[in-house]
Amino acid sequence: MIRKEFHRPNPNPDRDIEDRKSRFAALNAFVTEHGGWLTSIPGDVDIRLEALPGSPLPALLERQGYIVGRTGQTQRILPLAIVQKFETSSSGALIPVTEGSTKPVSVQVTHAGIAAVEQYDLRMP
Repeated sequence: MIRKEFHRPNPNPDRDIEDRKSRFAALNAFVTEHGGWLTSIPGDVDIRLEALPGSPLPALLERQGYIVGRTGQTQRILPLAIVQKFETSSSGALIPVTEGSTKPVSVQVTHAGIAAVEQYDLRMP
């Protein structure tokens, strides 16, 4: 005799969404603490992660049981992406530090700038 399986709707879909949002919030706190960004809508099944190249974050998430798949590369504006170093000339003017210079750095200035980031898909365990 053939047994038929019937789809049974979830009796409380709101609880599942709230559970996913709660887990997303915890994941987002962890990712942010480790220098990454989640770019998905909280509670969505598909989770997108961005991290700087060479970041240990994807490996940390894999060790926690997440399925991590690299999907590409993009750019992100970061508040401290550009660092400029200046030394003082004999006239007292600030000039950019040249490679190999032995003069001490007088001023270091950071600026917002565009940085390359790696993109990943995440699946919750």
